[in-house]
Amino acid sequence: MKAFRRFAREERAARLVDLPIPEPAESEVLLKVSHCGICGSDLHAWLNHKGYESVLPEVTFGHELSGTVEKVGGKANEWKVGDQAVMIALQTPHDRDDRYCRDNLPQLSSRRRVQGLHLDGGMAEYVCVDVEFLIPVPDGLPLRLAALTEPLSVAEHCIGNRTDIEDGSNVVVSGPGIIGLLCAISARSRGANVLLSGTERDEPTRLRAARKIGFETLIVGPGKVNLDEQVLHYFPQGADALVEASGAVPALSESWKSVRPDGIVTAVALYSRAIDIDLTQFLRKQIDLRTSYASSKDDYLRAFDLLLSQKVDSGVLTEEYSLKDTEQGFIDSEQLKVTKVLLDCSLGE
Repeated sequence: MKAFRRFAREERAARLVDLPIPEPAESEVLLKVSHCGICGSDLHAWLNHKGYESVLPEVTFGHELSGTVEKVGGKANEWKVGDQAVMIALQTPHDRDDRYCRDNLPQLSSRRRVQGLHLDGGMAEYVCVDVEFLIPVPDGLPLRLAALTEPLSVAEHCIGNRTDIEDGSNVVVSGPGIIGLLCAISARSRGANVLLSGTERDEPTRLRAARKIGFETLIVGPGKVNLDEQVLHYFPQGADALVEASGAVPALSESWKSVRPDGIVTAVALYSRAIDIDLTQFLRKQIDLRTSYASSKDDYLRAFDLLLSQKVDSGVLTEEYSLKDTEQGFIDSEQLKVTKVLLDCSLGE
């Protein structure tokens, strides 16, 4: 089979290779992969960025995947050949003695792993997945669209669990990458009024995509009006909540300026360096500064509902590449030529 595989802990050290089709263990199934997304984490690992030292030096990338069961392990009897599934990316084997498993926050356990970074993932024709981390795709949801379940689950956790969004809330999403866009969609589905902000570099693809699906957009950066001044034009009292999805240090440190007193700032991005934050400014406005990390199975199920509601326009948000063109997909993602790459792993079948 073909697989896009990292071969060294070095920048851009990955290529498409031929590998044997793996055999599922007793508790696993073999999935024939339909589609797999290129995630920001994949991009950071491919570029060998700081903070990704735990990624295996040799591993097949890919954790945002959908597929069809091709073969079933001896103890995976609840699944049968032909079943369709998505994979839970951030995996913690259930243990009732683990408080985070009990609290339905397995993504916070110290035992967690990411399939596609810490064991072989889905940028391949086939992948083996433990059935504990498989979720059946609901009827009526195409596998191409189902491949967006994982990033949408991250947005659902951020908006539904970590940010108090309700009908009529005024929300700013900083950073129009796929997580920011999906956070905006999730907030709008709850009745919020949403603004999306980005830089000039985001304008040709990401902000244009945001406008195509009905969002007001703001451009920030050198020579532009400050974000808080632009926000006050739309929300004179300030935003009820700001979701920081860009990973830009100034965007988080200055977020208090755009939010009303007693509002919320939720960081869902990862940052490349430590951040100096003037907490006094947050304190004087009694702004809650929160974080949101990954997702749990319940978030995947809510993501299914949102995908089935047809409120996620994958035609605008994604570009499809063949698995054979995975390296070009990484390059185009790095250069912001596309909003989101979905790899067709069927190789024309």
